[in-house]
Amino acid sequence: MKKIFLVLIILALPSIAWLMQPGYFPMHDDLQAMRQLQMAKCFEDWQIPCRWVPDMGYSYGYPLFNFYPPLPYYLGQVFHTMGFSYVDIVKILGVIVLLASVVTMYLLAAEFFGPLSGALSSMLYLYAPYHSVDFYVRAAVNESWALVWFPLIYWTTYKLIESSRFKWVPFVSLSVAALMLSHNPMLMIFVPTYLVWIVFWWWKFKSISSFKHLTIAAFWALGLAAFFTLPVIFEQQYVSIWTLTSGYFNYLAHFLDVKQMFLNINWGYGSSELGPIDSMSFAIGYLHWIIPVILFPFVIFSKRFKIHKSLFILLFLLMFSALFLTHSKSTPIWQFIKPLEILQFPWRFLTLVIFFASFISGVLKPKPLLLSCLLVLTLLLNANYFKPKEWWSDYKDYDRFTGKNWQLMLTSAIFDYLPTWAYRPPANGPTNNLEFLSAQGSFTTLEKKSNRQRYEVDIQSPGSLIIQTYYFPGWKVWVDGKLVETKPFSDPLRLGRIIFDISGGSHQIILKFTNTPVRTFGNILSLSSWIAVMVFAIIQIRRSKNRDFPPFLHSKK
Repeated sequence: MKKIFLVLIILALPSIAWLMQPGYFPMHDDLQAMRQLQMAKCFEDWQIPCRWVPDMGYSYGYPLFNFYPPLPYYLGQVFHTMGFSYVDIVKILGVIVLLASVVTMYLLAAEFFGPLSGALSSMLYLYAPYHSVDFYVRAAVNESWALVWFPLIYWTTYKLIESSRFKWVPFVSLSVAALMLSHNPMLMIFVPTYLVWIVFWWWKFKSISSFKHLTIAAFWALGLAAFFTLPVIFEQQYVSIWTLTSGYFNYLAHFLDVKQMFLNINWGYGSSELGPIDSMSFAIGYLHWIIPVILFPFVIFSKRFKIHKSLFILLFLLMFSALFLTHSKSTPIWQFIKPLEILQFPWRFLTLVIFFASFISGVLKPKPLLLSCLLVLTLLLNANYFKPKEWWSDYKDYDRFTGKNWQLMLTSAIFDYLPTWAYRPPANGPTNNLEFLSAQGSFTTLEKKSNRQRYEVDIQSPGSLIIQTYYFPGWKVWVDGKLVETKPFSDPLRLGRIIFDISGGSHQIILKFTNTPVRTFGNILSLSSWIAVMVFAIIQIRRSKNRDFPPFLHSKK
């Protein structure tokens, strides 16, 4: 197996070659380095888990990581601790996410079809054009990470149902939790197919004895991700999310046509537009649809493929269903299932399409010569898509976080998760940390961090004081050690900022970002769940001194 992985990594090198050199590149979601910087500031301030980012929202801050899946940025923080620059961390995460998708797809396909098929499926998965669109064009890092977890969830769940052994429960839990912490829309579109996968294997093995283990895995996964998922569910009412589904982000403007999916590569680095005039590619990939289509009649009518017939048909139908949901003919379904609008772009279902297409292509079980030809053809057809539009060879963190670029980082995506009390973005950033409204006096800033601010104020005339931070549940103010009542300011020029009354004299003001009951419960639940994972790992290691560990590195087949 180690030799196969080495070969796969070598074959994957063209997909990551551009990321292994100095410099940076333009992308649609140009906030990756900025989000990583904000995560680093949270860790420096011991705001763990990170929820409130101090610089974004024009420096008034907002609860980005209370709602935006944080897993890639927690991983990025590891590399920041090691001393890597922020622009390099973005590239490092790109290398890891692309290579990780190769490994997880190999594990899944090899389990069913053997190592040669695993190699074919993993390379098709990696070199699907949409995989490059996701990272090199859109810079949808979180969505790219979701593509890593799809195969892993399917594989670990199959192993759990097949064996009915508890040892697979934590692996299922970790892979599902990873998806929950990577991308909310991808979780939404994946869950229905996942339930179908579970029911299929229950039916195939004529038993639902694994139901108990799957139930434990589900609750364990929820516990692992509770620090994030509970606030998303119960505190979403406090942020403006209407902007995520309106205007350009309305799904009706982003359906695909058949030519775009099957025939028209039309590679570009532009945007998705109404109709088939998009200046970026939404092609499935020639081999990705040709191989399954050619296989279909052979699987149906040939005895050679009998053992995988039902599995192939299931995955083919799931692939076709996902394809259909990218086309305008599926509009009635989108209108009937209202939560689908959160997906914004129907073409996001291409993630499922390339997953199923790559997986079932392994049914071919190619001989070494045919496999070699298919792998070479895959590289010739698709490897040239895995490159940025342009490359800035001397680009550093300084270029990203100074001048106009810094101003752009402060204001980009300013509507994302803006507290509802600030229902429109500010015209400009704050000039001071505090503002005297009806009061008169002076102040000294003693400390200003992502989750804590301290000031000394000298008030000559009592009145109201404004803190240039957006009001949001969890922010609390103490004056001379006494908790005071705060509220969001409704003045159009200072909309949504924290305001409170203050008396005359000298005072010490402390502002802290604290946990709400929902966040506290989520944190405790997650901490307990992660401790349980570590305890399980320690037990398994002690039991496995005389055999390979972890168990998924060797197979019965």
